[in-house]
Amino acid sequence: MSSDNSKATQANLSFLRPAIFAVTDSVNAGASRRTFLASLLAGAGSLALAGCGGAGGSSDSAVANTSAKAKAAVSESAQGTTIPPFASFTDAYGTPWTLSNGSVLGNNMNTGFPGSAVLMVYWNHSIYGENSAGGWYVYGANGWNATSDPRVSAATATSADVFYGVNGHMAWPSGIYETMSAAQQLALLKDLGVTNYRADVAGSGMAQTIATALAGPFAGSGVSILPVINPMSYDQTASETDAYNLGYELAVSIATPLKGLVSVIECGNELDANGLVTFGAGNSPAEYNPAYWPAYRGVLRGMIDGVKSVDSSIKCGINVGIPLAYTALQMLWQGITPDGSSTGQAGATPLAWDITMYHWYESSGLITEAGPQGLTNVLQILQQSFGLPIWITEWGFVPSDSAAQQASYVAGTLAEYNTLRQTYNLQSVMFYELIDVSTSDGYGLVQSDGVTKTEAYSAFKNYVAANPV
Repeated sequence: MSSDNSKATQANLSFLRPAIFAVTDSVNAGASRRTFLASLLAGAGSLALAGCGGAGGSSDSAVANTSAKAKAAVSESAQGTTIPPFASFTDAYGTPWTLSNGSVLGNNMNTGFPGSAVLMVYWNHSIYGENSAGGWYVYGANGWNATSDPRVSAATATSADVFYGVNGHMAWPSGIYETMSAAQQLALLKDLGVTNYRADVAGSGMAQTIATALAGPFAGSGVSILPVINPMSYDQTASETDAYNLGYELAVSIATPLKGLVSVIECGNELDANGLVTFGAGNSPAEYNPAYWPAYRGVLRGMIDGVKSVDSSIKCGINVGIPLAYTALQMLWQGITPDGSSTGQAGATPLAWDITMYHWYESSGLITEAGPQGLTNVLQILQQSFGLPIWITEWGFVPSDSAAQQASYVAGTLAEYNTLRQTYNLQSVMFYELIDVSTSDGYGLVQSDGVTKTEAYSAFKNYVAANPV
């Protein structure tokens, strides 16, 4: 991606596309890539999955007395399906389950749930519910019995296990990521030695796809998934309150089916890269658009608060895509609002997060020797500004590199980050991307057929195998 501000007019938001801001990059190529990704994801935020039906095979005879014919005709809901956001789910016997005014209904019959139900979860062919007091119950032959959230024990790996990562688009409703199963994607990740898989989500349906994978093939695999929330309807000109509400509601709808399955969620994807920086490199408050800042701050605050309202134990991170836009993070952290001056205006609500995330591509040079003169150590700035773990959630080569150059870059960059890991508390580095989304993409370790592995794939695999962490 180019630093040319005309790039910002090409699309509203990006879906995990690299932000490569270098003079040598092609503006037109970046624009066509963004347009292509946007076209693939049109309507993805409202994606409805076939597994939204729901389930619970432990129902007593009063509820589960369903004929074999009905059972064969109705699909059992995916493990991890929750109400809300879904209106219902269907158990292994074909019984529909709903939540109405605090009551749990099985086949439209009140099951006598203890207290006022606020959440239902379908897990391991059983019906689980949480009441307003935080109590958990499971439905069995004798009715409801006290238990705990079944998803907690299935939580994926923590930050100590996630250094080698890769980006993908597991929840996309089209292309290779739709046709390749979660198990097939996992096989590639395991072959590479990857332990952290980043996936964009734009709504509850996409989140359910991730939840189903985590409760299925990924369960116990040693590979975690990092969901990144993409607010597709985010309006940069909205008020801070409206943007906050949008971010909050979206995050709740996404975090709810993922509760107990993920330990980290990334809130937003390169929201700085669409006109927030009006000129310059993004390393001064004077370079930020005061008109866009309230919505930017509001949607990020809303997403973090929304995730935490569902599960306060989930760690939240935010990122920037413009190479030197760490200033945006500093202003958010310190409660500073850009006003055209070199310092900005203090007094806004500071934003807090748990993990500082960043994107860095080959065209930006070395992350420890950044800027036109190579004098800016971005990792050091992030460490000193926030004192938090750092995840580089996107990094990658330039597609126009030769196959040999791409392989060399991958091996060299992994070695660089491995060397810097302890110094800067660099916990995860996630290559963009696993599989090309099209024949013209060129960022992937695997070509768009999902089969052909590149030289960079071998370089990644060989380095990880020789350098376990």
